[in-house]
Amino acid sequence: MTWSAAVTCAHRGILGPRKTHVEWACDHQDCPAPLQLGSWTVAISGTVDASWRLILDQAQQERLPVGSAVVQLAIELAVGGFSVLLSDGEDLALLTGDEGSNLVEPASWEYVVSNRPLGGAPSTSIPPRTIGVLSPCGPTWWRLDTPQHNSKENSA
Repeated sequence: MTWSAAVTCAHRGILGPRKTHVEWACDHQDCPAPLQLGSWTVAISGTVDASWRLILDQAQQERLPVGSAVVQLAIELAVGGFSVLLSDGEDLALLTGDEGSNLVEPASWEYVVSNRPLGGAPSTSIPPRTIGVLSPCGPTWWRLDTPQHNSKENSA
């Protein structure tokens, strides 16, 4: 089976074989389509600074992977009131805003992400202000604004 990643609408991203894409396709008639930026597909929910497109254009010019592009968005924009799904067809990257997101794993190494609740299978909450990269090798997660431990702290 061949795995692929896609942003299927303004709030859903899928990584898995074709069967997973068909079974988990968005069935909401009111969903805006994602945007095509070169070879990438992106969906942004919420209110975001208009410079997001320039940031992603620059990331593409630098041939960054989609995960690194999402990190660039988190570095350059005030994260909070928006969420991002970004795919290059192979990997699916996400940045959750203040609302967090939802993750379903229909089978091993298959993922469906949505900023709306997903019915049909048990879901896991993705915490607010999280960056994720879902690939055929598995997920990688980074939390933003995680308190740092001071290694010089006196433990006495």
